[in-house]
Amino acid sequence: MTSDWLDNSMRRIPLETVLLGLAVGIITALVYEPLSGGLVLAGSVLSAAGFLSLKSFVDKYLQSERARLWRRALLFYSLRLLLICLVFLSIILIFKGRVLALAAGLSLILLSILVEAVRNLASIKQWKA
Repeated sequence: MTSDWLDNSMRRIPLETVLLGLAVGIITALVYEPLSGGLVLAGSVLSAAGFLSLKSFVDKYLQSERARLWRRALLFYSLRLLLICLVFLSIILIFKGRVLALAAGLSLILLSILVEAVRNLASIKQWKA
């Protein structure tokens, strides 16, 4: 039963992140400017994509016990981290004045994880009552 909660939460987190990014992006576009709203949405999409790729990485490589596979997994993860850093660096260089909008979108995954944690704690409390 606990595994079902975890699997459902892991599937909902990227979707909630993108939906939160869309909502916050629309509000930001209306209040400030459309480019900042687009950057908030882009940050949330990048954050959700990073979460999905990390989840698939963990599912695929870290369940095996062979040393060769661990080395390959470490190499792929290092290349993934380098690619993410290069993408973020290029975005920061292109949009110098709007980095906070991108960071706001990237941090929306924390809000999605918090929502899932509260949802799971509420269902545990209902189960014990």
